[in-house]
Amino acid sequence: MKTFVALLFFFVSFFQSVKAQDADRQIGDLINQSDWFRLEEEYPKVSGLLQSVAIKALSEVMIGTYFNKPVETIHLIDSLLEHYQEDLGFPNVSSLVALRSKMLGEIGQYKESADRLYDFLRQIEAFAKREDFPSHQQLADYYNTLRNEAAPVVDRPDKDTEIPMTIEEAGRGVLMFVPVQVHGKTYKFIFDTGAGSTFVSKRYADEMGICVIRDSINITGAFATGTGKSGILDSMMIGDIAFKNAIITIADSNPAVDTVYQVDAVLGTDFMRLVGEVNIFPQEKKISFPVNRHSLPETGRNMWMYDGGLRLKIFSGNERLHFVFDTGNVRADMFYHYYQKHKEWIDAGGIKEQIFGGGFGGVRSLEVLRLSSIPLRLGDTSFEIKDIQVNYKEPEADWSQKNEDGSLGMDFINLFQRVTINFNDMFLEVTMD
Repeated sequence: MKTFVALLFFFVSFFQSVKAQDADRQIGDLINQSDWFRLEEEYPKVSGLLQSVAIKALSEVMIGTYFNKPVETIHLIDSLLEHYQEDLGFPNVSSLVALRSKMLGEIGQYKESADRLYDFLRQIEAFAKREDFPSHQQLADYYNTLRNEAAPVVDRPDKDTEIPMTIEEAGRGVLMFVPVQVHGKTYKFIFDTGAGSTFVSKRYADEMGICVIRDSINITGAFATGTGKSGILDSMMIGDIAFKNAIITIADSNPAVDTVYQVDAVLGTDFMRLVGEVNIFPQEKKISFPVNRHSLPETGRNMWMYDGGLRLKIFSGNERLHFVFDTGNVRADMFYHYYQKHKEWIDAGGIKEQIFGGGFGGVRSLEVLRLSSIPLRLGDTSFEIKDIQVNYKEPEADWSQKNEDGSLGMDFINLFQRVTINFNDMFLEVTMD
């Protein structure tokens, strides 16, 4: 389950010169292909060879955006907009303006975010129509409703925090739940790396006394995009950590989904990013939030984030795969994009099956191919996902799979003794024993 304010960033090809050096061409292609893992890997190797200062700066902006360095990235965008507008061209300038304001909003600088976007929309009226920039307008209006609100923060003691966790049956699999206290009452929240914001049902929102600040927002789930409300919760307690001024997504109940599994509360990556690191211990049924975080492993970054959603770099043999990392997914599955690349052996070895899946937006019956296992590698750790489904039919237009190869959910989590999610250096590390 994910939430977002509708915003489309479209970076047109800024790379035009036929005389460009190989390094510029290589990095320019990676940006235009939105290949953020390869950009993060290749850019340090060739940064000293780049001829275009604009390409160099734009590379650093994209790496900072997707690898969770918002403050540094905002400063880089300022420099780009001040010195290289002609080199970038207006489409890229307008996208960078929106990106800067989006990142300002994500770190709680709501007023500046809205004001900068409104200034941009006023400036372009001399040569463009404001209605041609609906994403800018929507983003400005959204953060304008928050302009007088305090930024979300965590208040924690200078020691590791450990909380209990339960793994419970949900639909066709299992989910993780953690206790969260709101105004002295304890609630069960799904611990969901696939949710960009904390979510509660309308029933819970009324009970908790959440202040609604926006009556209509877009909510994107596994199956569809719908609408909901947005509110502010003054404080919630996760163990001895206070999560203050949280922006809460509120959605009405969906009877069709509730017949599969009723979701009342979800703790998302908005909280996880603020605490910096999460350690999940599935066998010991606990989660810890350490003060001293793990160091980046030698294998490097393998996770990026956008709109709170996480993507992983995983290998199967020598093949590089991209996975959604979503503990709100009760299982693990492979997407149509993966099936297209491996159709022959999947058709030969897969067993057809019909399943039902539920998520925000509704419930669907899906025809899948069931495989006995797929071998994978994360960093230096090899493992197998057994009894895994492959979506072999082309998804409908509203499906959120895009170009990822699959989703790793609770089937993945339960394989390990420890799962470390580090948001400072953007890596996932797993320990078998």
